[in-house]
Amino acid sequence: MLSIDTAWFHRQLEARNQSVRALARFMDIDASAVSRMLKGERRMSAEEQDRIADFFGLSLEEVAAHRRGDVSGFSESKQEPYSAARDARHEPPVKMFTEADVVYKDGKRWMERPDGTLLELHPIFGCMKGTMTIPDDLDLTAPADPDWGKVYEDD
Repeated sequence: MLSIDTAWFHRQLEARNQSVRALARFMDIDASAVSRMLKGERRMSAEEQDRIADFFGLSLEEVAAHRRGDVSGFSESKQEPYSAARDARHEPPVKMFTEADVVYKDGKRWMERPDGTLLELHPIFGCMKGTMTIPDDLDLTAPADPDWGKVYEDD
């Protein structure tokens, strides 16, 4: 049996006062095929996923996340799960954390949020510090020499 978030698809149908048969008519396939697909007994194709997104009026990302049955994304224990429904225009906060903002407490590394609460840092934070040194006289905006990559002589 395939992993699919069956309950989510049925909630979407109920919220729109629609049925599996109506979805099947919209997709131009048999209702039993749609029923089996939503139960995880039949694989959902990419084209069917697109049609379902059109039917529900949702983004492909959101339907795809529920098609897999796992909507948690790549979240960690202290990070909220990915949600395709989140506002895409969300901009990062203006203040970025630096090494000077790290607070050492109880043998752990923390950063203070604007509201005063502490956020425990992941061990990977800052692990690449000092691994790349760019000389002061190197101009990273200068165009590259087009001949530097020539390995073979052109005939």
